[in-house]
Amino acid sequence: MKRLALSVVLSLVAPAAFAAGPVASLTAQEGVVMVNQGQEFVTATEAQALQPGDTVMVMEGASASLVFNDGCALPIASGSMLVVPEQSTCAGAVADVRKVGPSYAQVSGDNTSSWELTEWAILGGVAVVVGVVVANDDDEPSSP
Repeated sequence: MKRLALSVVLSLVAPAAFAAGPVASLTAQEGVVMVNQGQEFVTATEAQALQPGDTVMVMEGASASLVFNDGCALPIASGSMLVVPEQSTCAGAVADVRKVGPSYAQVSGDNTSSWELTEWAILGGVAVVVGVVVANDDDEPSSP
C-alpha cells in the first residue's frame, strides 16, 4: 500500500521537475508584444522568461528583441510571429519567424489563468492527503 501511494505521489510531482527551463527573455519592447506559453496570447512583460516552443507575436508598429541565455540577441520585426527555438540562433538554431498581417487581439492582462491555479491547488491537496494516509498506515500484515 505504501509503495502504491508513493508511486502515485511521485507520478504527480515528477513531470514538474523535468519541465524545460527558460532559454531566452524578451527585451526592448516597443508597442504591443504578445506571448503564447501554451493556451492563449497575453500581453508580454519586460524581461519575460521564454521556454522553447513559446510563441512571440509583435504587432504592426511594434518591435522587440529576444535575448538568449548565452547573450545572443535576435531582433523581432514589426508584424512578425516567432516560435522560440531550443537554443540560440548564434549557436546554430534556425528561428521560425513568420510575417503576420494586421491583427486585433483580445488580450488577458494576467499571465496565470485561474484554471492553472486550481489545478495546482488540487494537485497539492491530493499530495497532502496521500502523504497523511501513508504516514498513518501502521497496519501490521496478517500472515499465518
